[in-house]
Amino acid sequence: MHDPKRNAQLFTSRRINEIANGDLSFLLEIAAVHEKKLPEFFSVLDVFELCFLELSKNYRAEYYFKNTVARKILFGIHSLNTATVIPEFRVGKNKADCVVLNGRSVCYEIKSSYDNLSRLPDQLASYKKIFDEVVVVTSREHLEKVIESIPCDVGVSELTKRNTLSIVKNASNNSSEPVDIPILMKSLRLNEYKEMVRLATGKAPSENNTEIYEKCEKELSKISSQKIRELFCKVLKETRKIDKGYVTKLPESLLIAGIGYSMKQSSKKTFVNNLNINLSKEMLCTTRFSEVSSSS
Repeated sequence: MHDPKRNAQLFTSRRINEIANGDLSFLLEIAAVHEKKLPEFFSVLDVFELCFLELSKNYRAEYYFKNTVARKILFGIHSLNTATVIPEFRVGKNKADCVVLNGRSVCYEIKSSYDNLSRLPDQLASYKKIFDEVVVVTSREHLEKVIESIPCDVGVSELTKRNTLSIVKNASNNSSEPVDIPILMKSLRLNEYKEMVRLATGKAPSENNTEIYEKCEKELSKISSQKIRELFCKVLKETRKIDKGYVTKLPESLLIAGIGYSMKQSSKKTFVNNLNINLSKEMLCTTRFSEVSSSS
């Protein structure tokens, strides 16, 4: 029986980079498993769409959740023109699954049916130190436990069986709370905290690299939390902005991959082109033969 996790592997950075480089071997292996569901002639894109549909039915794990959250938030509430989505944003010892920056910063922590909830309290505690709002997105299986274990100001949304994002509990806005500057500094890149200081003080910090971190942390500590939150959104919307030209050429199933995976412009171009490569079931017979040969 086909392992549904294999469908999810097609959406990893490794496999997408392989396809961008013209290596379709893994994709053909997956296509061979789903041969009965494919037409005689199909494209690389058709395999991605079929696998994403399979994920929605049989394996709603992290990638599926992240992609759905990004799609619903970006296209349902905001737009590519006004909002930025940052997957895997480091905060202290944790990584926020999906951060959305518009006029405010909202952190979405994903807990699928396959996730353990033991780290959730620590994760939420760290996210609350820098984000305006924090929301846990979970499945029906974890819903009750999540509601019982989270602080009162954290929101909860359920990814329903119909694959809609349903708000169970609204998040409170933390914008009046103090921002933890040391935690924030560790989440930012050098150019980002320098730019925040420049915008706040009107003067770019000129210290050498050994002193710049300490200097910027000191300067940001003097600024009101409300201003810090505003600068955080403003600067990161610019430094982490979505490559709209690339992302808009991808199907919705590849939205979070297009936003989150680091690729050269040349690789992005070839990946988009390679999605249109035409394949046939005849090629899948060759794939099966090579699999048998390699395993014997």
